Amino acid sequence: MTRIGRFLWLALLLASTSLSAEVLRLAGNVWPPYTDGRLPEQGLSVELIRTALGRAGYHVDYREVPWERALLGLKNGRYDMVNGWPAADRLSYSRSSRPFLTNRMRWIQRRDGQIRYDGLDSLIGSRLVLSRGYFYGGGLQADSRLVRGRATNFVQAARMLVAGRADLALEDERTALFHFNRELADVSDGLSFLPGEFNLLDLSLAVRNDHPQQDAIITAFNREIAAMVKDGSYAAIFHRHGLPAPLALP
Repeated sequence: MTRIGRFLWLALLLASTSLSAEVLRLAGNVWPPYTDGRLPEQGLSVELIRTALGRAGYHVDYREVPWERALLGLKNGRYDMVNGWPAADRLSYSRSSRPFLTNRMRWIQRRDGQIRYDGLDSLIGSRLVLSRGYFYGGGLQADSRLVRGRATNFVQAARMLVAGRADLALEDERTALFHFNRELADVSDGLSFLPGEFNLLDLSLAVRNDHPQQDAIITAFNREIAAMVKDGSYAAIFHRHGLPAPLALP
């Protein structure tokens, strides 16, 4: 075979492989540094998911929509996958992989605030602001003693703190730090984390129940994420996003 012939054969092989790859539609909302179409590789979670499933022969197409629409699309088959925290109400239409990272949920207050978090009782009397559509666990949303307001996202919640319209906001630590260095850079010096965390939430890949390859997708994802941790590519993706890598999977 000539050199040109070998080149054409390789090109055809790559093209046929690309065409035969199963395309999986991953939906997510704007949630930096995890899912955000403006970020490199569309965010940390998207790159982890795309890399793991790509190693198993799948192609991941990320679609960015509001979170409620992502869940509705997962339920009605418009989308194949989301990445999310454990939620009992999703069990009827999706199944989750093993966790592939952990979100550390922390309270943020004004720097001159005097609140100390020590369980839900310590939040009584404080004005809390939570991001709309999030489920934080820990009994937070079910406790009728607590005063809870809603914001579209953490940036709005943080500005409510600065304006004195709320006392505490709750957010994933990586997300809060991301915004402190960008949209909230003008006010971040006036905000601080409370010591410790509210809770830890494991992030998983959820695949719709009626997808014909659900079992294969989840099995492949679990296998490849574990292999990526072992070969160092998992840590390398965190580092490319400017983040320290976890020492191990949850």
